[in-house]
Formats: sequence, structure tokens, C-alpha cells
Amino acid sequence: MIEILNGLHETINFEDSLGLRLYHNVDYEDYPEHWHTGVEIIMPLSSEYWVLVGENGYHLETGDIALINSGILHALKAPPTGERIILQFDAALLYTLKEMETLLSLLPPLLLLRKTDKTELYEFVHDRMNRIIHEYDERKTFREASIYAMMIEIFVKLGREATAREIIKGDEGVKGQVVKQKEYLEVIMNACNYINRHYQENLTLEETANISGFSKFHFTRIFKQFMNMTFYEYLNSKRVKRAEELLYSTELSITDVAMNSGFSSLSAFNRTFKSVNGCSPSGFRNKVLQHVPPPKGGGSKGLTH
Repeated sequence: MIEILNGLHETINFEDSLGLRLYHNVDYEDYPEHWHTGVEIIMPLSSEYWVLVGENGYHLETGDIALINSGILHALKAPPTGERIILQFDAALLYTLKEMETLLSLLPPLLLLRKTDKTELYEFVHDRMNRIIHEYDERKTFREASIYAMMIEIFVKLGREATAREIIKGDEGVKGQVVKQKEYLEVIMNACNYINRHYQENLTLEETANISGFSKFHFTRIFKQFMNMTFYEYLNSKRVKRAEELLYSTELSITDVAMNSGFSSLSAFNRTFKSVNGCSPSGFRNKVLQHVPPPKGGGSKGLTH
């Protein structure tokens, strides 16, 4: 259920100090396009369910797990009967751990773990989800600490899976090269943590490369290798994300939003914001503050099995 919806933006009413909300959803009700700053995990317990992200639809069978990243516009479609777990939590809970903010940038808009794939990652996340459900429903002492610990375990596992895939790209037959890849990964993670702390400042590629101990050209190459985006693409993604938060949660002028997000000029802000979101900052603010029908091709079209 969506309790507070302002335009397309949902404000999640977390039920406790943990910044987490879990409920057994049995409603025969579709939820329209919306987005929120929290991360959302959906796991059908019986029957099926559908998640729509843009024009793409994802069919969930019983036991499948869908993780919807922070700030992603999505819709949900329910069958006449069935039950699913919907877990929402404040992404800021993870930001106290330096690698986690970078991990959320690495994850796709929607991460889908299929029960039928029988992967180690699925089994791990499924086990922790069941434990979280049990702890949440039992409401025993130290419940919050137990759930928080298991949420961290899930994201540590996801982070190690994501980074391991990058290391595997190297030549595993040459021990020295694998060691070097791990060293590079550590450097890039530290660089991302530095960007996460300083993105609102006049941060440059040269400065970050120098702090990382590499030349600008070498740093540029390994950053793109591990992050699958350039330094400036990552930096701008952080700035645009901050701008989005200010646009829907404050009445700051567009110029003030730009300056408070780390952009050096209004023109640079408008150009970068539009390249990421496909609309101007003012258009984005209007869209989230008043309901705008989804574009043609949305709705229930595009569902996949």
C-alpha cells in the first residue's frame, strides 16, 4: 500500500527507528508509477506478481526476489489472489559503511534473482530474507539490531558478487594479475568514497587521481574498467541524485539547487540533468509534484514471463 503519494513521489512511512518497513501484501491492487528514495525488495510467497520499470515488465514467480534501487520510477501489478513480502528501507542506513553508497551506484535499477536459477547468491539472499521476515514478525528484543545485521550481510554479498565479476574479467591464470586487479579495485572503491563525500565541491579528475596515487590517464582507464562509467559520469550521477532530492523536498530555486548539488553553473546543471533524466530540472519538479500519466507504451504493456 502507498500511504503518502505526492505526484509520483512516495514518502515511505517507516514504522520504527530502524528506518525499515516490511509487510505481507495480499491486496488485489495495482500501484501506479511512483518512486521513493528507499530501496525496495519484493518476494512473492504465493502466486505471481509483476514489477514494471519504464516500458519493461518483470514477471515474478513464487520465491523470486526483486530489488528495486533507490530513486527508480516503477509500478506494481497484482493478481486476484496471493501474498508477497514488500520490504522497504532507508538507503541512508547503509551509508555509514563506506563501500555501500558506491555499491548502490553499481547495482542496476532492478536486480532480479530467480528461484529457478538456484545460484549461491539467490540461496543466500533468500535465506536472509526469511530470517528478516521471522525477526520482523516475532518482534522480540534486539529485533532491529538483528534485522540490520542481516541487511548488511545481504548487501555485502551483493557487493562481493559485483566486484568479483570485475576481477574475473582479468586473466585468472596469472596470479600476479589477479592480485593487481584486487589492488585496483580497492583504489577505485576508495576513490568512489572520496567522490561521495566531496561531490558538492569543485572536484576534479586530476585531484581524485592524485589522491588515488595514479596518473590522470591511468586512473581514467581503471575507473572506467571497474565502474563501467567515466569519472565525470559517476560524479554527475551523484550531483543529479542530490539535485533530485532538493527539487522534490525543498522550494529552493533551480539556481540554488544547482549550486547546492555541486554544479558550477546553471547551464551545466540544466544540460547534465536533462542528459540523465530526459527533462529539465523544472520539468522534473513539476512531474513529481503533480501526477503525470505514464508515457505511451507503459502501463501493463511489456510484461515478460
